[in-house]
Amino acid sequence: MGALFFLLVVLAALITNHVSRSTLRRRGVCVTATCVDRTLGSGGKYAIQMEFLDVHGSLVRRELGIYYSKPPIALGAVADIVYDPENRTSPRFAVDVQSGKWAPVLIGVVSLLVVLVALSLFL
Repeated sequence: MGALFFLLVVLAALITNHVSRSTLRRRGVCVTATCVDRTLGSGGKYAIQMEFLDVHGSLVRRELGIYYSKPPIALGAVADIVYDPENRTSPRFAVDVQSGKWAPVLIGVVSLLVVLVALSLFL
């Protein structure tokens, strides 16, 4: 039963990540942003804050939607990020948005494992 629960959690995480990236690929806006803060959280991972101008020219400061074990960017450095103009809460580095095209295959494999484990448990 523990294996089924674990696989369901993995499947939910994969689907959430895939939907987020798909949304950014579909309607995201790419802008140049400056790293203004790198904060070490309680889990030992860094939160990266970027500052950029949105499509309306307003200055926006947002934390990237991913946490890093090692900061991928120096303070004051610039990078291309993609954000959703309808929901500016979780921008990502542009290179991260384009990666992850393997997700549908992985989602399919984990879904198959969920079905096989469920069948072995309940039949």
